[in-house]
Amino acid sequence: MHVPWRKRVSRLLRGRLRSLALSNHGFGVVAETENGVLVVDPRDFGVSRSLLSRGRYDRDAIAWLLSVVDQESNIVFVGAHLGAVLVPVAVRSGSRKIVAFEPVPNTHRLLTLNLALNGLSQVVAHQQAIGDTEGSVRFTQNPINTGNSRVSNTGEIVVPVSTLDEALKREAWARTDLLVLDTEGFEAHVMRGASRTLAQTRYFYVEYAPDQLREQGSTPEEFLDLAASHFQSMYVHGSKGQFFPAKTYVQYLRGLPQQRALLMNLLFSNDVQKNPKLVG
Repeated sequence: MHVPWRKRVSRLLRGRLRSLALSNHGFGVVAETENGVLVVDPRDFGVSRSLLSRGRYDRDAIAWLLSVVDQESNIVFVGAHLGAVLVPVAVRSGSRKIVAFEPVPNTHRLLTLNLALNGLSQVVAHQQAIGDTEGSVRFTQNPINTGNSRVSNTGEIVVPVSTLDEALKREAWARTDLLVLDTEGFEAHVMRGASRTLAQTRYFYVEYAPDQLREQGSTPEEFLDLAASHFQSMYVHGSKGQFFPAKTYVQYLRGLPQQRALLMNLLFSNDVQKNPKLVG
């Protein structure tokens, strides 16, 4: 999301003042929220601000995801951020098989603290990016919206990167019940390196933002082709929910107006009939 420069400067200054209030060595604020007890970044005007001011974040989406997982589920989070969604999904589902990936060092540190604070020792959290190659990638950090940090050729840090297929080899899972993917436009790259994983995934929850896909060197068409090669149906998250069987979602998404603000949370599956838990 584009932020006007005046508002951006204001947030940078306000975030700096919040950080200074913690003393020279403070780096996080503990918030008791509906999502769990979480250490958040006081400079962040995205997820952290929501948790500090409202005491919750993405409650409806969390409830939606919880309807398709339980204690036997294998769950993967790519772009786990500080764990605002991962923590409540892990706690309430009771799953003992969860793997998470978060590439930004500072955010990964918050993630590991939040897993410990909520007693989630079963969650394995890797500090690495996921894409379509093995090696390393440059990453830029967004101090006023840490969830918007992303892969960038001019990024100020270098992080390790792996394909999802390779990274999950050690788990030796026969299936993935829920894959959550939020990589700020890098989704098509991740999907290219996850053919084996996607082929055995039951539900695939992903952010769809055409402009972000283009900024990261792919296209909405490529994203849709990759999704359609693995999944027959799709749910759109919303107040009532929508279900698109037999790949009818391809035409639906291609027909949407391509305004800059378009951002949707989609859940792909191979359900032949709609799951009543996912639609109103």
